[in-house]
Amino acid sequence: MQDNLPDQSDRPDLFHAVPEIHYPEQLNAAYEMVDRHVEEGRGDEPAIYFEGPTTTYAELRERVGRAGNALLDLGVEPGDRVFVRFPNRPEYVVTCLAVQRIGAVVVPSMKLLRAKEISYIVDNSGSSYAVVYDDLLDEVEIALDEGGLESLEEIVVVEDAGVEHDYHGFDDLLSAASPELGEPETSRDDLVMVAYTSGTTGRPKGTVHTHRQMLAITDTYARYCLEPEPSDVFTSNAPIAFTYGYGMLVAFPLRFGAATCIIQDPTPESLLDAIQAVGVSILGSIPTAYNQMLSEHGDLIEDYDLSSLRRAVSAGEPLPPSTYERAASSLGVEPLDGIGSTEMLHIFISHRHDDDVDPTATGRPVPGYECKVVDPKSYEELDRGEPGLLLVRGPTGVTYWNRPEKQAEGVHDGWSIPGDIFVHREDGRFEYKSRQDDLIITSGYNVPGPEVEDVLLERDEVYQAAVVGSPDEERGKIVKAFVVLEDGYERRRSLTDALKDYVKERIAPYKYPREIEYLPELPTTETGKIKRATLREREREREN
Repeated sequence: MQDNLPDQSDRPDLFHAVPEIHYPEQLNAAYEMVDRHVEEGRGDEPAIYFEGPTTTYAELRERVGRAGNALLDLGVEPGDRVFVRFPNRPEYVVTCLAVQRIGAVVVPSMKLLRAKEISYIVDNSGSSYAVVYDDLLDEVEIALDEGGLESLEEIVVVEDAGVEHDYHGFDDLLSAASPELGEPETSRDDLVMVAYTSGTTGRPKGTVHTHRQMLAITDTYARYCLEPEPSDVFTSNAPIAFTYGYGMLVAFPLRFGAATCIIQDPTPESLLDAIQAVGVSILGSIPTAYNQMLSEHGDLIEDYDLSSLRRAVSAGEPLPPSTYERAASSLGVEPLDGIGSTEMLHIFISHRHDDDVDPTATGRPVPGYECKVVDPKSYEELDRGEPGLLLVRGPTGVTYWNRPEKQAEGVHDGWSIPGDIFVHREDGRFEYKSRQDDLIITSGYNVPGPEVEDVLLERDEVYQAAVVGSPDEERGKIVKAFVVLEDGYERRRSLTDALKDYVKERIAPYKYPREIEYLPELPTTETGKIKRATLREREREREN
C-alpha cells in the first residue's frame, strides 16, 4: 500500500494547532464515533433516523460489530481497500464504520458512476472487496463483464430492491456474525478512506485520509464553527460518498453523540419534511439545492415548522449573496458558506456560527488551519486585497493515491494548494473569486467567472448561471454566460441586453458577459457542482 502513497518529502506539512486534535498514537475513528458513546452510557440515545424505527447508538454498535466480523470472516485484513456503493442509507453508514473499525480502508462510490468509472476506481485503489446496494449492482456487473475489477475478490450485496444475484447477502452475513469486536488496533496515521474527486476535469483522483484526519475535521470545523450538541439532529442532501456529505451525515453527528437523519433520495421537500418531523437542527446542503428549495417550494416553507433549525451550512459551490439573503429570510438561520475539497477532506475556511457573517466573503480560516494568498508563479505572498492563489495548511492536506504528477502540483513548500483564487481582505476575511481553472483572461484582464455569476443571480429572471471563457480571435477569450431562466420567463433579445447592462452597472464593465446562451439545464456532477469544464470544452470545440 505504501507504494501508492507519495514520499514523505512530497506530502504537505500537517499542523495540530488546537488542543482537541492532539490524539493518542492508538486511535480509531469509528470507535470514537460509536463505541465510546455506548461505553459512556448513551447507548439508548438516537443515532440514525431513517424510514423505519430509529437506530440507537447501542443498536448501531451491534450492527457495526456484526458487519466488521462478517468482513473479517470473508478475509478482509487491515489496510485492505473496500469499495462501497450505495445511495444514502443506514447500511452505508454501518459499512463505512465497520470497515474503519477493523482497520481496513473505505473507498466510497457515487451512485451515478458508470461501469468504466467504477472499473477505474476499483482497480486504481486496488480494492479487493466491495459492498454494493442491489439496485446499483448492474454497473458493477457490466464492469466485470468488460474485464474490469481485476483486483476484486468478493462482493457483498445489500438486498432491498429484489435484484437477483449470486453474491454474498449483507443481512445473511451479519446475522451469522458476532456483534462483539475486540479493541481496535489502528494507529492515528493509518488510512481510513481513499476518496475520489468528483472528476469535473480529467480522471478522478484518489485522496487519502487517516483516522486522525477524520476526527480532526470534527474537532476543528464542526466543533468551532457549528458547536454541535448531543441533542442536535443533522441532515443533508449531499451524498455520503462525497466527503462533504460524509462529514455532515456521519462524522459530525456521531463524533458528538448527536443523531443523523438520512434520506435515501433527498429532495427540497423531503428535507423540509425531515426538519419538521424529527426536529433537524443542523442542515447541510449546496447552493443549487437552497435555490431549488427557495424558488420552487417558497409557499411550502411558510407551512412548515422549522423552529428546530439552528444552523445551516452551504458548500460544494460558492454561496451567492442573493441566495444567502433569501435563505436567511425564509429559513430563519444565516447559512454559513464554506470552502473545502475532497483533498482537504472538509471545510477549511468559514464563518463561525456566532460571527457577524458577511455574505460577500467565505469567512476566516477554520481554527486549526492557516491560509495565505500568493502569486501563482512566484508563490510570494500578496498584499491584502490582491487576488491570488490560496495556500492552506493544517491537520489535513493534499495527499494523492498513486498520482505523483498531481502530488507535485498540489503542494508547495509544505502548503497544500486546493486550486482556488481568493482575496485576503483587510478585515481578515477571505473572499472567493474562482477556481484557478475558472479565471478568464480577456484582453489582458482577469475575470473570475463566479463573480459574474453572482451578479446575474441577483436578477429575478435567472435561476442558474455559469460563466466561462469562450475563445475569441481578438480578445483571446470573451466572458460567456450560460443561463437557466426561472419559470415564466422567456429568452429574448431585450432580456439579454438587460442582463448585460445589469452586470456592467454593478461590477467593472470589462467583466460583463459579451455572449449569453440560454439552456434548459446546466451540466452538473452528482454532488451538484456545475461542470464548467464541460462548458469550456464545448466552446473550444465550437471554435474548431
